[in-house]
Amino acid sequence: MTDADDLTLLLMSGSWYPENAYMTLLADALCEAGVEVRTPPLPLFFPLTRAVLANPDADAMQLDWIYDYYVTTGTGVGPANALVSFLRAAAFLVDVALVSLLGVGVVRTVHNERHHEGLYPRTERLVNECVFAVADAITVKCGAAADAVAAAYRVPEADEITVVPDGNFVAAYENDVSREAARRDLGIDDDAFVVLFFGLIREYKGVPDLVEAFAGLDAPDAELWLVGNPHDDRTEAQVAALARSDPRIETRLEFVPDERIQYFLNAADALALPYRRILNSGTAHLGISYGRPVIAPAIGCLPETVPPENEFLYDPSDGDGLAEALRGAYDHPDLESIGRANHRHARSQRWAEAAASLSRIYREAADGDGRLDRSVGATEP
Repeated sequence: MTDADDLTLLLMSGSWYPENAYMTLLADALCEAGVEVRTPPLPLFFPLTRAVLANPDADAMQLDWIYDYYVTTGTGVGPANALVSFLRAAAFLVDVALVSLLGVGVVRTVHNERHHEGLYPRTERLVNECVFAVADAITVKCGAAADAVAAAYRVPEADEITVVPDGNFVAAYENDVSREAARRDLGIDDDAFVVLFFGLIREYKGVPDLVEAFAGLDAPDAELWLVGNPHDDRTEAQVAALARSDPRIETRLEFVPDERIQYFLNAADALALPYRRILNSGTAHLGISYGRPVIAPAIGCLPETVPPENEFLYDPSDGDGLAEALRGAYDHPDLESIGRANHRHARSQRWAEAAASLSRIYREAADGDGRLDRSVGATEP
């Protein structure tokens, strides 16, 4: 079996970049656990195989977000985008198969059940099921995600998918600005009740639903802040138009640098994440790491991300659920206690524990011990 100190991992993610706190925190924790982590460049053609050939001592490869390897949207013509995506997907699947044939363990970490914009669902199903078939191990962030992936795709049973929860973002960003100072900086009154939406603005995040629910909140002292970079021009125009419908809504429709994140989180009374669909939410982890109450639907990993004290998870099938959660937060006599409970819960989510679990998975994948049993009725890895 591969020794822990000799384990070399190729961390291959289409979303790898230095500002991605998840990838940075994970890589740092793995290094502390004795794993040598390498993040090879991603050339256009056969990036995975070329990474293995350039790193012949690699033992395992982790695949996180894989859409960037094949999803194409830039031709300007819908059918052309679909065709190019399919051809790139075929090349990507050959690439994954070659990695496996070269003896490198393949670990697939699933963050999303489906592409957020629903692009090319048939191609997506083909890619996911083929990668699952080749992979030596599949990991997700919570039990609900394992169930969702097992139900959505032709994959092993849910108990063959390993749950490895994420750690927290407590140390990832600066947090030395007080609530009062943050509000002065942003021009917010001390006695205002501030609901914050934060993050990249995309359709599945439900910003129009939040604006509609907020419009029904009879609270002149309430403010809704919509902060983040819109996914495209259409989304930006839609959100800007929605914001004009209510003078209590403020927008900052732009990328927020790391050093400015704390100002928005610390100025807020609650973080609202009205997802229409989600498995794992990095923004929810961010919110509890800053000790903010979280208003969100009780779907995916969210009920496991926040503690029971965070009483603002709502049933998404209830048309009034989001509005009632907003009202509940506004009327709550002690939001600070919920924030403190969230912060304690965040601190209990440790990257070291995730790294220890993943190190074992990588070793088993590298040795072939973790290869999934594809036989009919198999339930054990």
